[in-house]
Amino acid sequence: MHDKWIIIKAKRKDKVYVSACISKGFGKGVFRTIGLGSLEELTKLNKEAIATLKNKCLELSTETPNEVVKQDLLNSLSSSVFEHEIVNYGISSLYKMINKLNLFRDLPKTKHKNIEEIIEYIIAKRIIDPSSFIQSFKDKDKFQNDIKNKKTTFYNCLDFVENHKDIIFKSVNNVIASETNRKVNIVFYDVTTVYFETFVRNRFRNPGYSKDGKFKEDQLVVGMVTDLNGIPIHYKLFEGNKPEMKTFVPFIVEMKQKYNLNNVTIVADRGMNINAKLRFLESNNIDYIISYRLMSASKEIKESALSIGEYEKNNSFLSKEVLYESNWKKGRLNGKIRKKVYTYSSKRALKDKNDRENLINNFVKKQDKHGIVNIDKMLGSKKCKYFQSVGDSKFMLNQNKILNDEKFDGYYVYETSRIDMTPSQIVETYAKQWQIEENFRTLKSAIQIRPVHVWTNEHIKGYFTLCILSLIVFKYSLYVVNDFLNKNGVIDRITNDRFKNALANANYTVDKVNGKIVDTKKITNSNNPLLNDDYSIINMSFNKYFNSK
Repeated sequence: MHDKWIIIKAKRKDKVYVSACISKGFGKGVFRTIGLGSLEELTKLNKEAIATLKNKCLELSTETPNEVVKQDLLNSLSSSVFEHEIVNYGISSLYKMINKLNLFRDLPKTKHKNIEEIIEYIIAKRIIDPSSFIQSFKDKDKFQNDIKNKKTTFYNCLDFVENHKDIIFKSVNNVIASETNRKVNIVFYDVTTVYFETFVRNRFRNPGYSKDGKFKEDQLVVGMVTDLNGIPIHYKLFEGNKPEMKTFVPFIVEMKQKYNLNNVTIVADRGMNINAKLRFLESNNIDYIISYRLMSASKEIKESALSIGEYEKNNSFLSKEVLYESNWKKGRLNGKIRKKVYTYSSKRALKDKNDRENLINNFVKKQDKHGIVNIDKMLGSKKCKYFQSVGDSKFMLNQNKILNDEKFDGYYVYETSRIDMTPSQIVETYAKQWQIEENFRTLKSAIQIRPVHVWTNEHIKGYFTLCILSLIVFKYSLYVVNDFLNKNGVIDRITNDRFKNALANANYTVDKVNGKIVDTKKITNSNNPLLNDDYSIINMSFNKYFNSK
């Protein structure tokens, strides 16, 4: 007894003809051949005639008479529903990384059978193809997974992750600490704002100072710390109208308690209320490194930096340091010693000069023959701080301001409680602050955390938790890939965009007839070989990492 009916094509003269037959086995020929007609005529009945006929053959018995077989096959062409889909398999690499990070290891069992799989999918999809929560539900069949749940289960994930956020973050941080020998004696802190497309106020969402320039929209404030590798450790949400000092203190207190940090240095930008921040840190025995441009410093600090005193050569910059007692409003001492490090870099001086000239040139382009710019030309233009009002909504360049600022080109100030660190160590440590700033850019662009499309407070918190987890998985994945390249002597680095694009373009086609898969085929991306190369690098680095631990 022979196995099954198959479909074959044969060319005769100028036409291709299609037949059904029973195979005798590989390389042994066929028998019971039934002619079905020319391919041209069959495709008029059904554009996917071959796939449809192949699918129908799976249902037919080899004992069925030829005339019945032919009739059933031809009938299938007019009654079949053919579907062609593209499914992403690149997402499976992220599933493996999420599994490696043990997000769910310490979580209680849930009554929702697939909730962990849904959370994995949401986190991974946000990296590859960020979209609204409802769109992620609609797109689930476009990505490799076995999710069959309804929309309500997706929204239940928001409550689930928020209710178990501390357990999840503890598990993830424990894995990363173990895998990277992470030391949290130095962490990098910053805040940003995230806006909503709504004007419905509540206690949590409020208008406030926006780093996105969205001053009318409701927003939240997000505080975050990262490690030396730029991988997030902890985050906290605040009401959108909270001033900076009222977010900084509770964030640091919560972080120190949750992670039992007894010996930690906070690296942060200057921000506002600088002295209040430093006094708070000192009173809690928390070390710090902050930095700011000399131009924005007080008159006293400027005079100290520019006064006669030997600047020492430190690699690519010059520096001098001053020790002084910590004081509050120039009076109350607390017994703590601070260090100021003044630095000068010719490379930075050139950048400061070029930045200023760009602003000046932007203003000059708008001047009339008398050097005047009307206020209507100022609106919507790039900021230029080198102008002065000359009355009646008219402005001209402020030459004194330009000459004054030139004196401070290339100068920076570092303030720290780490009097044990050299100027080079302080500058090198603070230089990693760009990583947390880059994290916020990634959160807003690659992860697309904004605008927020969920509305209840619990769902908002759950949404942010999922987005931050996506950011952690993203950054840790890049760390693994680029560490692999570095160890193999490769100078090139996989960027955010290259990582996303490689995984997003790892797809295969699926052909279905009446809901049954009849063919699958990987898409080669032959027109962009870099996508294939990057995907191979990601796969190699992940496999090496998973198999070596």
